Amino acid sequence: MNATRLLKHSNQQPLKIAVTRPNGQEQSLMAELKAAGADPFHIPLLAIDLLEETPVDRTTLLNLDLYSKVICVSPITANIFLDRLDQYWPQPPVQVLWVTPGAGTAAILDDYGLPVVYPEQGDNSEAMLTLPALIDVAGEKILLCKGEGGRHLLKSTLEERGAQVSELFLYKRVCPPILNAERELLQSEFFDAILISSLDALNNLVQLAGTEPSLFNTPLLVSSPRLRHEARALGFKIIVQAKGAGGQWQQAALESIASQR
Repeated sequence: MNATRLLKHSNQQPLKIAVTRPNGQEQSLMAELKAAGADPFHIPLLAIDLLEETPVDRTTLLNLDLYSKVICVSPITANIFLDRLDQYWPQPPVQVLWVTPGAGTAAILDDYGLPVVYPEQGDNSEAMLTLPALIDVAGEKILLCKGEGGRHLLKSTLEERGAQVSELFLYKRVCPPILNAERELLQSEFFDAILISSLDALNNLVQLAGTEPSLFNTPLLVSSPRLRHEARALGFKIIVQAKGAGGQWQQAALESIASQR
């Protein structure tokens, strides 16, 4: 099937898609959607505030060679972590294996020259936990790099498997302001789909756009069963679940929306 018409209506009008990733994290997905025939709009529903490095953080980074594996849970995490790594390790420790949830984050670490593994199917915590590198981890020290809050599944499961897991918090998620015109678009059923890949973004959508019935009639594309459940509880009526937050999974799910337009 021709990819240039996959994300269009039956009358060949492009799907109008709200991309809600933070500023600076949307470019590649926006480009992929445009190339597939869609008309994407960027309305960030998350903002990222860097956390100040603490003495404990500094010690963790200086002792990086004590860890067998380092997990970076997102492109944001990987970029911030590499900036910190540069300050302490001109040559990263060679025995560390790096683990990410998807190809996008892996590419950032790979470009830096680090050995990295990621799941081929799906790009979430559940998929990561099926990797051979994270199954037999008894006695290992693992560093989990992430933002404040978020899910605890990785840490708790790896500890159940016998690993000693340390967490390095690099940023916090905050709710950004949006323009009145952006709010009106979200409330007016203008979009064929709103893309949501985190619980914070989902909650911020409702906080920023209010509880207009038309908002809940707009198709919502989510990246996990957990988000699908939360969206349904909030009152969204049309929810499509992608296999993950990566561009290829988002496009595949959007194709199913386009096929019904």
